[in-house]
Amino acid sequence: MTAGQEAAQVLLWAGVGAALLCCLGVWWMRSVFDRLHYAAAATTLPPVLIGISALISGAGATSGTVEVVTAAGVLLLVNPLVTHAMGRTARQLVFDDVGPRPEDLADTDAGTAPEQAS
Repeated sequence: MTAGQEAAQVLLWAGVGAALLCCLGVWWMRSVFDRLHYAAAATTLPPVLIGISALISGAGATSGTVEVVTAAGVLLLVNPLVTHAMGRTARQLVFDDVGPRPEDLADTDAGTAPEQAS
């Protein structure tokens, strides 16, 4: 086994391990927002590690490597959008509102208009 193949194996297993840790985090956490945090992490680090592993190993056809790298890239681009949408939906379901809560605004004067100088 060459050094490149060993590095690809290490990256592959690191990606699998990171995915398993994120799955454990989703399973272990109680809050929907904590679970969302781990679900977002599962679509960030593991695909990158597995994609780099596929690039280094170069095993199989070139089209397979391109597909793995493209899938990892799409996950990296779409992940923030999906995570944000899920977070907004969860906040709307939990707090029945997407905006800040009244206690969050207690320190600011959001409801008062600025006084005009005469």
